[in-house]
Amino acid sequence: MDAPDFIRLLSEFCHDYTGPRSRAVREASNVFEFFVRMHTRMRLNRQQQGVVNAVLAYFVVPDDLLPEKKLGPFGLVDNLYVASHAYRTLRREVPASELCACWNGDKPLEEVMDVIYKECRAEIGKKAKDALRLAGLS
Repeated sequence: MDAPDFIRLLSEFCHDYTGPRSRAVREASNVFEFFVRMHTRMRLNRQQQGVVNAVLAYFVVPDDLLPEKKLGPFGLVDNLYVASHAYRTLRREVPASELCACWNGDKPLEEVMDVIYKECRAEIGKKAKDALRLAGLS
């Protein structure tokens, strides 16, 4: 039995999404892949690795703040907020060149994460703290 290709499945899930916060949602597979690459390719200290692991886990947990099963691709808004918040934490500690080496998106990493943070934070509002708590990042 082969493990599912979560990055490919995520890409297919979001590819044609045109609903609210679509600029952020369509980047979900790139963001997930970015955190996978950080997990597998970078030498991070224990705290940094914990942040990366929390993001990866939050992406695959089915019953998070905005469940994808009920909301479709829009349900990734909370996952993306958690990822962008974690990125903002990590970029203060990890050299930009190392972060960019893990990025495989078409647009610049900083630009994409800034859009994701702003759009997703605006969407979930006061529930942002709940998402971070569920991810283990608060």
